[in-house]
Amino acid sequence: MLSRDLLDELNRATTPIRRPHPLVVLWRWRYEAALLVLLVCLVAAAGTVSLAAAAVPVAIVLWPQARSGAWGRIRCVVTAHRIRVGLVQAYVVSRHGKIPAVLWCAPAPFGERVWLWCRAGTTAGQVEQGREVIAAACWATEVLVHPSPSNPHRVLLDVVRQGRAGAAGQAPLLPARARGPRQERGLR
Repeated sequence: MLSRDLLDELNRATTPIRRPHPLVVLWRWRYEAALLVLLVCLVAAAGTVSLAAAAVPVAIVLWPQARSGAWGRIRCVVTAHRIRVGLVQAYVVSRHGKIPAVLWCAPAPFGERVWLWCRAGTTAGQVEQGREVIAAACWATEVLVHPSPSNPHRVLLDVVRQGRAGAAGQAPLLPARARGPRQERGLR
């Protein structure tokens, strides 16, 4: 009789990771695609570029709060991509080869906070087992995994870049504006 671990390893070795559908790729790269479209539109309207269009980048460069917010969003976009790479490398996939979906990423004082949706066939335990690989993929010191007690398919990841996210691995509370969509009702 083969042990469960051996069967799991055999399944991992024989299950290919599925490539995402083109619409999923477009959704994952939506921020970059929107920026590209915006730049193309600005170049196309180069003769009619208004002062307001030029004022936005200047405000981001000169205003510290805007610069901090923009840098936080850029880090979140990169972290979401790196989380997906880490999930693939840690082999946190369903039997159909799909990785958990990144629902939301928000800047936090310690790094970033990421909400995952585990598809059928993936669990918070698998994410926990792969957290070192995910941390390396995200260029982070550590990744803390917090499964939702009320919804086992939702997992909160704290991507820690500076210091610790909380005492004894507890997720710190963030202001309501820094929490993800509808997270007030039950992720914690």
